[in-house]
Amino acid sequence: MTFDSLYCQALCWTTDGELDPGDKLVLLNSLIPQSTPTEQIELIQVVEQLALLQPEVTVQVSNL
Repeated sequence: MTFDSLYCQALCWTTDGELDPGDKLVLLNSLIPQSTPTEQIELIQVVEQLALLQPEVTVQVSNL
């Protein structure tokens, strides 16, 4: 695996020392295209698990 598409970016950390869930998804999504097929399957599974653990964020629509 190479890290050709990674770039320098400040990452957010939670108070308990974990990488912010949004940054986890950004990192995983940047790793998937450059991984081997076996690694891609594992990374996609992690992304799916993270998506299930995160509260859904949607755009609020209001009547103007």
